[in-house]
Amino acid sequence: MIALVFLWQEGLPSQVLTREIFGNIGFTSKVIFYCLTAVSLGLCIHGLRQRARLWSLGSGSLKPKDLSVALVRFGKRVLLQRAVRGRGPASLAHMAMFTGIVLLALGSLLVAVEHYTHDALDLPPGQPLFHKGLYYVLFEVVTDTAGLLLLAGTGWFALRRFRADTSIGRAPMDGIILGALLLMGLSGYALEGLRILREETPSSGVSYVGYVFSRLLSGMDSSSVGNWHLALWWVHSFGALAGIAALPHTRLLHLVAGSLRVALQEKQLGFLEPVRMEEVEASGRFGAGRLQDLASLQLLELDACVSCGRCEDACPAFAASKPLSPRDVVQAGRGQLNRLGPLILAGDAPDDFNLHGDLIQPATLWACTTCNACSEVCPLGVSPMHLIIDMRRHLIGEGELRGAPAQALQRTQRQGNPWGLPSQDRLLWSDGLGVQTPEENPDFEVLYWVGCAAAYDPRAQAIARATVQLMQHAGVNFAVLGSEERCTGETARRMGDEFVFQELAQHNVGVLDQHRVRKIVTHCPHCLNSLLQDYPDQGGLYEVLHHTAFLEQLVQAGVLQLDKRDPEIAPLGKLTYHDPCYLARVQGEVSAPRALLKKALGETNASEFVEVKNNGCQTKCCGAGGGRMWFDDQPEQRIGADRMGELLATDADTIAVGCPFCLRMVTDGTAAGERSVQVLDVAEILLGSIPSAQAQDKNTT
Repeated sequence: MIALVFLWQEGLPSQVLTREIFGNIGFTSKVIFYCLTAVSLGLCIHGLRQRARLWSLGSGSLKPKDLSVALVRFGKRVLLQRAVRGRGPASLAHMAMFTGIVLLALGSLLVAVEHYTHDALDLPPGQPLFHKGLYYVLFEVVTDTAGLLLLAGTGWFALRRFRADTSIGRAPMDGIILGALLLMGLSGYALEGLRILREETPSSGVSYVGYVFSRLLSGMDSSSVGNWHLALWWVHSFGALAGIAALPHTRLLHLVAGSLRVALQEKQLGFLEPVRMEEVEASGRFGAGRLQDLASLQLLELDACVSCGRCEDACPAFAASKPLSPRDVVQAGRGQLNRLGPLILAGDAPDDFNLHGDLIQPATLWACTTCNACSEVCPLGVSPMHLIIDMRRHLIGEGELRGAPAQALQRTQRQGNPWGLPSQDRLLWSDGLGVQTPEENPDFEVLYWVGCAAAYDPRAQAIARATVQLMQHAGVNFAVLGSEERCTGETARRMGDEFVFQELAQHNVGVLDQHRVRKIVTHCPHCLNSLLQDYPDQGGLYEVLHHTAFLEQLVQAGVLQLDKRDPEIAPLGKLTYHDPCYLARVQGEVSAPRALLKKALGETNASEFVEVKNNGCQTKCCGAGGGRMWFDDQPEQRIGADRMGELLATDADTIAVGCPFCLRMVTDGTAAGERSVQVLDVAEILLGSIPSAQAQDKNTT
C-alpha cells in the first residue's frame, strides 16, 4: 500500500519498472547455485521417499478414498488454515507464518518462471516478459508483506517455545529451525536493501521494507555494496536450500505429513477402526505391539505431530498427575520409528523390539479415559487416543490386565454386564411403572435402551424411572428389552477387549433385529456412541437419540407438557450443567440439555442457570470413561478432580448431568466440598416440572 501511494504521488518512471533477476550474480555463481539446488531438491525428495517407506510399514493404504474430497479438505483445512483457527494468538501466528512461507515460495516460483521463460524465448536483456509494471509493483508489495508475516509468526513461536510456562516441546533443533527462518526473513530484506543501493533503483519505495533497509545501510561504502550483496545472497540462498534439504528430518516435515493427514481423513471422534477376527487368527497378533501393527495413517500421524502440547494441556489424566502425556506417547512412537524404522526396512531389526515396556508403560495406557479431548484439540488430526487403544488391545491379548478392571471385563463376558448380576434382574428398577417388553407390546415405536448402570446401580436407576415417567406422560409408545438386553460392550472395546465387544454386539444386534427396532432412545452417552458408531460394523443400523434430545423433541412438539415447578417437591436453587464427553464433544449435543433445564427453571428463574468454565464441546472429563470407572482409585486420586473444582466454583446448588457415569463421579467428587450440592440427571430435574408424576414415583419407591 505504501508503494502504491508512492507511485500515485510521484508517477511511474519513464523506464520500465522492473528489476534484473540474478543481478550481480556471475555465471560461475549461477552454475554453483543450480548444482546446489539440484542437490537440495534431491536430498529432500530422497528423504520424503524414505519417510513414505516408513509409513508403508503399517497396514492399510494412504491413498485417498475420494481424491476430490481430499483436495477440497486440503484446500479448506490447509490452504485456508481452518484446521488451526480458534486458538487465539497461536492461530494468528500460525496463519501469518504459513501465509508468509506460501507467498514467498510462490514468489520464488514466479521469478523462476520469468527467468527461464525469458531465456527460452531469447528475449533481449532488460526486456522482461511479465515481471514489470503494475505486476511488478504488486509482486514487490506482496512479497515484502509476506516476509513481515513470516517474521511475525516465527518470532511469536520462538518466544512461546522457550517460555517456561508452556507445555510445548523443546528440542535444540527447534531453536535452529526458528532461528534459521528468522535469519532468512531478515537477510532477505537486507539483500533487497543492498540491491536497491547497488542498482540505484528508481521508485525504490515499491519494495517498502527493502527501502527501509536500504536507508539503514546507506552509510556503506558504495564500492563495497556489490561485494556485500553477493556474500549475503549466498548466505540467503544456502540457508533456503539447506532448509529444503532438511525438511524430511526436522519438525518441518509436518508441512507434508500434517497436510497429508488432514487431507486423507476427517477427524471422526468416537469412532474406532474395527478389528477383523479372521485377520487376528491368521496373523496371531492382536493390537499394536510393534510399529508394523499400527496403521499407515497412524505412522503418518507420528511425523505430523509438532509436539505443540495441546493434547497434553487437554488431557484429564495428565492434569490428575497420572503417568500419561498424550504428546509423549506420540513422540515416543516417532522416536522409535526413527530408530527402528530403517532397520525394519533393511531386515535388521531385533526380534524383541516392541512399543511397550521401557518405551510406553502399561500404567500410561490404562490412565486414558478415552474422552477424545486429545483427538479433538489437535489441528492436524493426530489421535493419541487411538494409538493408546491399539496398544491396550495388545496388552489385553497378552493377558496383562489385572485387578478390578480385569474382573469387570470377566463379569461383562460371563453375565453381560460389568456388575456381574443376573440378566433376570435387569427390570427390577421399573417396579410399579408398568414398563413393557417387546413381547408385551409388539407394536412399540421407540425402544428405550436402559443400559447396565440404570439396570443395576441403585442411584442410576432413578434416571431410568424419571425417563420412563416422562415418556409415559407424553404418551410415547415404547418398550424395553429387559432380560434380553446386554451391555453394549462400549467399555470393553475402549479397554481393548475387542472379542468381548463383538460377542456382546452380535447378541444385541440379533435381539434388535428380531424385534425390528429402528429407533432407540438411551440416557447413556457411551451406549449412544456405541450404538451409533460401533454397531454399524456389526450390522446394526439404527436411529439413536440421547434422552435429552428426545425429550426436547417431545417438549417442542407440545406432547410433553411441563407445569410450574413446586419448590417444596423439587428445589433446585442455582443450577449448572456438566457436559458428558461422549455427548458434547463426540456427538455435538449441547443445546437440548440446556433447553430442557431452562424450561424446567421457568422464565422467571432462567438467570439461576450458570455455565461452568469449560462447557459444551470444550467440557472436561469426569474420569469414568475408557474403563476408568472400574479402577480402584481413591476419590482424591481420581481423574477429573479439576473438573469437580470447576463445578463447585459456580456456587451452584444443583449440578445437572446427562450420563450415569458422570452422575456417579460428580456425586463422589463433590461430596468432599464444604457445602452440600445435589447432583441430578436432566430427566430427574425435568420430572420436577410434573409434580404428579414425581409424587407418584415417591410413593412407589
